[in-house]
Order: sequence, then C-alpha cells, then structure tokens
Amino acid sequence: MLPIRLCVSAILAGKKPAPLPTIVDPSAVVPMTPPPPKKETVPSPRAGVVWSSGYWKHTNTWFVWCEGHWELSRPGQRYVAPHWDQRADGWHFIGAGWHADGAADHTIMERQAQPFDRLSAFR
Repeated sequence: MLPIRLCVSAILAGKKPAPLPTIVDPSAVVPMTPPPPKKETVPSPRAGVVWSSGYWKHTNTWFVWCEGHWELSRPGQRYVAPHWDQRADGWHFIGAGWHADGAADHTIMERQAQPFDRLSAFR
C-alpha cells in the first residue's frame, strides 16, 4: 500500500514517480515443467479480432492460469500465442507476439519437429 501512496503523492506534487520494481521476470528460466493447459471454450471466430488461448504464467514459486482473451488483429501479420519452450537449461516463457504474415519462425518450427535431446549441448 505504501508504494501506491508514494506514487499518488508524487503525481499530486507534479513529479514523475519512480518505476516500481517488477517481481516477475518474464525471461526467467523455470526448472519445473508447466502444468498442461486448461481446457477453454474457444469462441467462434470474429472479424477484426484473434483469440489468444490461456496460458500458465510463472510467478515466484508457482504457476498461475491466465484466461484466454481477444486481441485486435493486425493486417499483414499473424499472431503467435504465449507458450512455454523447453531448452537445455529449463523452460522459457515466450510471450505473445506478432510476425509478418508468411514469414514463419523456422527456429521454433524446427525445434518443435525434433525431439528434445538433453545431451545435445555436449555433442
């Protein structure tokens, strides 16, 4: 509660408040496997929006479910939903993003096509 009061006081005084420290680092490596996605009812397609499925977000020591939501579509781009990517050092969270239409991310596609090899770094 104190940081909120300080920010409000700073705004009222005409000063820019200092940014609050973030607790969750989205680029942090998580050693444990995220839970399987929850089953969501996917709404029917609508014009001008794209459905983003829900995902597990890691906060401190546990996973929290984030519900699916609509994203405004962008002409000439395709939406990539947030997901978890397993690498040699653990699980990495890949946030949602937009990519140029037709320009597939070959590194992710190749990584998903090949089985995970824990000893690949040592060969």
